[in-house]
Amino acid sequence: MRIAAVFMMVILTACSEIAEIYEEFGDQKQEDIHEAHIEILTIGPYTMTCYGPFEQDCLMEYNEEAGRWHFFYDGIEGFDFEPGYIYTLEVRLEDHGTEIQDVGRYSYHLIKLLDKVKAPDDFDYARNEKPDLSNLESGD
Repeated sequence: MRIAAVFMMVILTACSEIAEIYEEFGDQKQEDIHEAHIEILTIGPYTMTCYGPFEQDCLMEYNEEAGRWHFFYDGIEGFDFEPGYIYTLEVRLEDHGTEIQDVGRYSYHLIKLLDKVKAPDDFDYARNEKPDLSNLESGD
């Protein structure tokens, strides 16, 4: 009898948690939930030395909100960086949560290379400008 009571409590607790998740996401389609973890990144043409737990070469990402380039410490699985090009990438983020201390919160996975254009010869991150990619020559 006790086993049945414990089993019923486990089932009721699980159903309650599922109901809460459904309340939070019930009006959204599964595709919409998945879309929330997709981002478009602009990656600069050259790596820069950056410092995390150790010295490394970091990609540079253009942050639209801040209007400037910043270090991108994480790699992008499936992305082969070739210096001299500015990339526009569609990536999927995988959330690791905050419990794991030795890795970034997200891992990035390339979905699609949207654009690859040759950077201007006078490109400089210090100008904090995102080049107008429409005038530049497409890469391979």
